[in-house]
Amino acid sequence: MLYCIGSAVADFPVESVGEVEDGGQVSDNKNLVGPASNNNLPVGQASNSNRPVGQASRLSDHTWMRHLPHYQLSSGYYFITFTTYNRLTLPPLQKDCVFNAIRFFDTEKYDLHAFVVLDDHVHMVINPLDTLSKIMHSIKSFTAHQINKSLKRSGKVWQDENYDRVIRDEKEYLETLNYIANNPISKNMVKIPEEYKWLYILGWIETNKL
Repeated sequence: MLYCIGSAVADFPVESVGEVEDGGQVSDNKNLVGPASNNNLPVGQASNSNRPVGQASRLSDHTWMRHLPHYQLSSGYYFITFTTYNRLTLPPLQKDCVFNAIRFFDTEKYDLHAFVVLDDHVHMVINPLDTLSKIMHSIKSFTAHQINKSLKRSGKVWQDENYDRVIRDEKEYLETLNYIANNPISKNMVKIPEEYKWLYILGWIETNKL
């Protein structure tokens, strides 16, 4: 059972959403679904002081939608994927470390909208408050040190490269959140998003620290 984050601003048809592969590229995956908006609205800062709120609901004969604020263009939102070096598998305690670090930098280096920590890679949606290079250096350097220390190992933890792309409008924003929410389900880790410990969606699944 997959889940859908949607908007009640209009009656949106449900359409297929491309799946982002491990390297961050989008492929055609008909199993993931999300709402298609007729409003190609730029995504950036919300038009009011409230940060965007996500809501997921069970997809059966119909999909329930919830209102999301519309956006005015500012610095823009980014979808970022980064991967462990040589596909190093992160044990649960090390996933905790990555999760807590990403939550720690929220409001300091970026406004955090969603992320998921998987066995060997991480997906994030952020609105940067600093350069992407500084943001990724902060996350990677801190977590690499902590992970190596806890595993009594040395060497690289993360690949040097990151995949990032600008989220162009509200439709793409919702599709990306849908992808992140459904990622643990598509990998057969859990049956519902709330069961996955290392998932954060602003306004829905908001664990502060593990």
